[in-house]
Formats: sequence, C-alpha cells, structure tokens
Amino acid sequence: SLIVALTLVPAMSSKMLNVNTKKEHKLFDKFVNLYEKLLKISLKHKFIVLFGALVLFLGSGFLIISKGTILMPEIDSTQLSVSLEMPKKSTKKDTRDMSETIIDKITEIKDVETVGALQSSKKSFMFNQGKNNVSFYVLLKEDKKLSSKEIANIITEKTKDLNAKIKVNSSNMDMSALGGSGINVIVKGDNLDKLKNIAKDVAKILEKTEGTTEVNNGLGENNKETKIIVDKQKAMNYSLTVAQVYQEVSNKLKNENTSTTLNVGSNEYPVIVVDDKKDTLSRESLNNYKIKGTKDNKEVEVNLSDIANIEEVESLNSINRENQVRNISVTSSIDDKHNIGLVSKEIESKLKGYKLPDGYSIEMGGEKESMDSAFGDLIKMISLAILFIYLIMVAQFQSLLSPFIVLFTIPLAFTGGFLGLLITNFELSMISMLGFLMLAGVVVNNGIVFIDYINQLRLNGIDKKSALILAGKT
Repeated sequence: SLIVALTLVPAMSSKMLNVNTKKEHKLFDKFVNLYEKLLKISLKHKFIVLFGALVLFLGSGFLIISKGTILMPEIDSTQLSVSLEMPKKSTKKDTRDMSETIIDKITEIKDVETVGALQSSKKSFMFNQGKNNVSFYVLLKEDKKLSSKEIANIITEKTKDLNAKIKVNSSNMDMSALGGSGINVIVKGDNLDKLKNIAKDVAKILEKTEGTTEVNNGLGENNKETKIIVDKQKAMNYSLTVAQVYQEVSNKLKNENTSTTLNVGSNEYPVIVVDDKKDTLSRESLNNYKIKGTKDNKEVEVNLSDIANIEEVESLNSINRENQVRNISVTSSIDDKHNIGLVSKEIESKLKGYKLPDGYSIEMGGEKESMDSAFGDLIKMISLAILFIYLIMVAQFQSLLSPFIVLFTIPLAFTGGFLGLLITNFELSMISMLGFLMLAGVVVNNGIVFIDYINQLRLNGIDKKSALILAGKT
C-alpha cells in the first residue's frame, strides 16, 4: 500500500485532477458554515467537548459489554436444520410416520419452499443418526417475509406436542467447528463416583440458570451396572482374597467356552460348550451365589452377599481422559432470548460458590473457551496495529506529539462502532472485533491529512486557531 501511495496514486492524480472549474454547492456550503460556527464554539469549550467524547466512549463501551458477547453473530439464511430423536423403543415405522407428520407441519408454513429428510442405519461422523434419529433440511423462499429465526420458532411451536425430541437450528453455521457451541463445563478428577455426583450438581446449577436449554449431565443414557464391593475382613474369615472372589465371579459370567476344534476336510469348526440357562449367573441370583472358602481348616460355601456389598449404580458409556485425568463434560444449549457471554458469566459466578472436594476441578469449555481465546487474540492484534500505526506516523511527521494526537481519533471511531452495534441490536462478536481492527487503520487517515494540513498552514504563518478552523472546513 505504501508503494501504491507513492507511485500509482500520484501518477493517476496527475492525469485525472485537471478539472479546475468551480461549482456551487449551496446546501453543502450552508452545512460548512454551520460546521465552522460549531467548531469555533468547540474550541472555546475544549474541556466540555473532550469530557463529552470520553463519556460517550466509556458509556457506549459499557452498554455494549453489558449486552453480553458471542463468538459469531446469527446469520439470517434461507436454510434451516431440524433434528428428530424418537423414544428408545420406537420402530423404524414409528420414526418414518413421525417424519411424515413433521414434514406436513413444516410445509404448512408459507415461507418454506422444500423439506427433505435424511436417515442412516447407523451413527455417522456428521449426523447423530440411527433408526430413531432423522435429520431434516428446510429450504426457505428467497423472498420470505419472516426471518429464519422466526420460522424456527414457528416450527418449534408446531412440533412441541409431538412425542419425540425435536431440535431446530435457525443458523446454517456449525459453531462446533469453531470449538464447540453452547455451555460446556468440564469436571476433572479421579474417582468416578465423585465425578458423577459433581456432574449431577453442575447440571442442576445449569438447569436453574436462566437461558439454558437441553442440559446434559454427561452420564449418557443411565445404563445400570452391578458393583460388587468385597469386604476384605469378612473375606479373610473364609481365607478368600478380593482377587479370588473376582476370579470366581468372572469365570461364572463366561457362560460359553471353546472346548475343542473339529477338523472336517480343510475346514476347522470350534466346539462351544454353553452353560444351561438355569446355571447362568444373573443379577437376581448374584446375592445367593456360593463361593468355596476355608474356615477352621474345613472347606465351606459362603454366599457372595455375606462377604460383599452388591449394589446397582449408573454406568458411563465412556470414560474421557485429558492428561491422564478423568473428566465428565456437562453441556447445555442457549435459548434464542439469551447470549453465551451473559449466561456463561452467571454460571461461572455460581460455580465459584460450589465447594469441590480436594483433587477435583471445574473448567469452562465450549463456545466460552473459543470466545475468550479469539477475543484475547483480537485485542492483541488491535493493540499491535495501533502501535505500528503510531510508529509509521512518527516516521512520517518526524514528531512524537502529532501522531499521538491522531491516535485519539481511534477511541472516537470505537464509540461510533459501539453505538452502531447498539442501534442495530447486535452483540459484541468476533466479526465486530475484526471490524474494529480494520477501523483502527481506516480512521487515522482523516487525522493524518488534518494534522499534516495544519502543519503546512502554520509553516505559512497562520496562527494555530485559524489553521484548525481552516483545516476543518477544508
């Protein structure tokens, strides 16, 4: 841009700026005269102007931050996505019938052009599909009267009475690709039972926080597992160890064994011996299962329930680890009336009051983590941009003071940006922060020309106040 400014722009200007005929601009001239009067008044009351600019900057900044922050603004598009999750015991026919019902309800909306449904026989990388899950894509008319968000709310309202879990996404942008969407609270620790209890408590905190929907405690579908906790002292009374009890139960659970292999021609067939169903160990028969032990030098049989505590507990579908530390993720979505910034802030303040056992920790992940990282990087970039702008201007003006004056135009530009976001009802986002980064470079141009022209006028003998007014008018 420097090479273009020093070569191409002057060369083009020498050919294009030949017309010197004066034209009258009555309306604009009136505006300039009014501006000159305002400028003279402003120079007489410098403190009021500077104080007013500061109040506007701080006030607009406070108002926009109090609205909350988001990673990406919601974009109104002509596409919607709807996901259907049927109850566990539903058949494929039930899912198909429900899909037809949903399609009929969606096509009743005037702004909808096409509805399609996609079902897979198994879960895939992109879609949470299966015999009980269907993904719908909804194409809207180009000349639609309602926004995609309003149409999404209508679909939600029309399908709320159906016996299925239906989720409507009004934006075609997948936030999870940018590091996860919604709230994600990561609970870390070693003991699974304690982790489960903490995860349940955190889920309750999320449920009680205004703006959260679809809270998931991270424990999966609540599968049950049978837990056998051997009392070492009681087991020792029968000369048994925990390992021996484990081995005995483990062997009994194997209800089939390969005994031998038959060779018929060139083929091998394993012979599998399967226990009679009456002898198969079940949850019901576990308490009365007898284990052989020794007491008073005699071989005796003891019920498993006499030497162990048997209980049913919730089991996890999978155990996640980060840096060899177990963790459970508690997640939730954010409803349309709230934003991630304010809801995350409220959840963080509530979690600070939650008493964690020693060795356990809670971290915020998901969209909040991505947002903090992106905003941190952008603030560094804006700071660096301002520093480089200043250094370039120092070289240009051969002065430390003149560039410093120009830099004061940047907060005024940010004031305009903040007010623009407030008027258009947008939150501070990564996109608007990129806009501020660009604005930092753009806004100084007028200041540079202004200061340079004042310096030229003063070199020609014009006093400072007159030079300021003439430069402002010009």
